[in-house]
Amino acid sequence: MKMLLSVLSVLASATSAPAAWFTNSVSVDSFVRSAAPSSNYGGAGALAVSGATAANGSGVTNGAFDTFIRFNTAALVANFDALFGTRNWVINDARLRVTEIAAPNNVLFNRGVGAFEIRWIANDTWIEGTGNPNAPTTTGITYSDAPTLLNVATDVSLGTFSNAGVDGMTSFPLALPVVFVNDLAAGGEVGLFLTAMDSGIGFTIDSRSFGTASARPYLEVSAVPRPGIAAIALSDGNVVLTATNGVTTATYYTLSSSNLALPLDQWTQAATNQLTADGDFSITLTNAASVSSARFFILLTR
Repeated sequence: MKMLLSVLSVLASATSAPAAWFTNSVSVDSFVRSAAPSSNYGGAGALAVSGATAANGSGVTNGAFDTFIRFNTAALVANFDALFGTRNWVINDARLRVTEIAAPNNVLFNRGVGAFEIRWIANDTWIEGTGNPNAPTTTGITYSDAPTLLNVATDVSLGTFSNAGVDGMTSFPLALPVVFVNDLAAGGEVGLFLTAMDSGIGFTIDSRSFGTASARPYLEVSAVPRPGIAAIALSDGNVVLTATNGVTTATYYTLSSSNLALPLDQWTQAATNQLTADGDFSITLTNAASVSSARFFILLTR
């Protein structure tokens, strides 16, 4: 029997791993507020997320606040390329790290514990501006600009979280939808939008303009080496794949198809393996060598 075996290797996503971490500094940020829709606060030392009914320390309601943050990931990509080889890595974790101010000393900011959402946004064209609570300007992003910057068809939620209502650093683990991961790996600007889910939340954090660098927002991202199929062999009617860069506890799925052009969701699952150690590993596809047509394989991990 004549048979042709062809091999491809791709990675969908990865889970717990001995990852390399990169801490990305914020490049621009600003809050906007409904009570002053034409005012910019890009030069303020704080950012805020507030619901419409939240009040300040004096019991005065200041309206809704939203926050825009942007990170440039060029250094992140260069770092992971240097560690693992050019594009020979995959992002497996991302977290937004911020420092909360429970009782901000400016009466502009509301207080209160509640839920808020972090979104990845596709539009990175907004300008930070130089305004602050005591001297707002119109030189950068404002509340009135938000409808033109946000797009439900392209923007994606990265999770819903709650603030603690106490001073201190907090890290929010972000979901990893494909568009967000691709944007992180592109080495350009990556924008986030923080908005209230509870009307009583008043969440204030230090901004890029805050004097203490360690208290500013940071995007912490980790990556692991990209796994791949290194060799293929036949053994008693079975196909044995040798793979590289395995990750402990990660689950690997081997899919097969006789048609390379077939959509991935129509490929057949041939094997499932969960690793107990990092490094190279092998996958045995029982009776996979018994077919007479060309066969392609893809390695996935989730």
